[in-house]
Amino acid sequence: MTEKDRRLDVGVPEGISVVATREEDALRLTNISKRAFDSDVDAGAAGPGGPPGYDSVEAHVRFMRFLDCYNILLGDLIVGGLRVGSVGDEHKVLEAIFVDPDYHNRGIGRRAVELLWGFYPSVKLWTLGTPEWNVRTKHFYEKLGFVQVGWELGGEGRGRWYEKVMDRSRPLVMRKVGELREGMSNVDVEGTILEKPLPRSVRSRARGRTLTVVDAVLGDNTGRVTLVLWENLIGRANVNDKVRVENGNVSSFRGELQLNIGWGRMISLI
Repeated sequence: MTEKDRRLDVGVPEGISVVATREEDALRLTNISKRAFDSDVDAGAAGPGGPPGYDSVEAHVRFMRFLDCYNILLGDLIVGGLRVGSVGDEHKVLEAIFVDPDYHNRGIGRRAVELLWGFYPSVKLWTLGTPEWNVRTKHFYEKLGFVQVGWELGGEGRGRWYEKVMDRSRPLVMRKVGELREGMSNVDVEGTILEKPLPRSVRSRARGRTLTVVDAVLGDNTGRVTLVLWENLIGRANVNDKVRVENGNVSSFRGELQLNIGWGRMISLI
C-alpha cells in the first residue's frame, strides 16, 4: 500500500498520538505544512500561502530551537504538526497546528490538541491567534473551548486572538502595571493606553535603517508605564484602547520604566 493509499484508507481516527519532533522529520512536516496552509484558499484566503517559514525545511528546523515542536501521528504516519511557545510555566501559546488536508474533518486536530494539553498540566492559560478571514480555524478553535478576547495588533491585517482558561477556579492572574519592575520578562499585563504622543525617528544600528517609535503610556488603577510602540504597531493602538501585552519585558531608560513588546504580542481587547 502506498502512502497515498494509506491516507485515503483512513476512516474514524484511532491511534492518534503526539510525539516530539526530530530534525529528520522536518522535510515531511514542511510538505504537510505547505499543503495544509495552501488549502486555506477553501477557508477564505486570497490565495495559496501561509505564515513565515511554512514551506521552508530550514525554518522548520529553526522552529525546533525556539519552540516545543510535535508530530501528530496516525499510527506510525506523520499527518500533522504542532508548535508551542512559552510565556512562563503557566501560560503557553499554540503557535501553529496543521494537518494534512487528506485527513481534514476527521477529528485528528482536535484530538491532538487535547493530548497536547496533557503535556502541560501546570498551564493555566493557552492563547493563540488566527487570521480574521479564516472561517475554518475560527470554528475549530471555538469547538475546543477557546474564546476570542481581542485582536492581535501588528502584521498584515487583523488576527483574532483567543484564550482558553484551563480551570476557571485557578485563572492566570495578569500583572498590574504598578507591579512592573526593571528586568522582568515573560510579562502578561493589561491596561488602557492613556497617552500617545507624536512618533519620533531613531537610527537602528542593528537594522541599518531609521525606525519610527512612539513612547505611549499604559496605565491601570495601580500606576503608569511607558509602552514602547515600534513601526506598524503605532497606527493600530489609540488612546483609550484597552490592551494586553503578552510576553513583554521591562527595562528602564533615563530612570523611567519601559514596557517592551519585543518578541511578545499586543492585543486590542474586546
